[in-house]
Amino acid sequence: MKEITVAIAGTGGRQEYRDVRLMPGTRARDILAQLNLTGFQLMKPEGGAFGFNDDIYEAVADKQKLFAAKADVEAGA
Repeated sequence: MKEITVAIAGTGGRQEYRDVRLMPGTRARDILAQLNLTGFQLMKPEGGAFGFNDDIYEAVADKQKLFAAKADVEAGA
């Protein structure tokens, strides 16, 4: 098991931090659902975003911090 901290941007002008425990096979969508973050995506530390089906457990180190930001999705773009 790993633990990470998710910093949530765009929550009313303040930044909120949530600790999350990861089990092997935990995906981005699992974390977002657990934190009730509809319309958000998890950002990679090196830049870019994780896909909703990306295995976060394998991609991060224990005690790592990730950011959750509102997803900028434009239909037809």
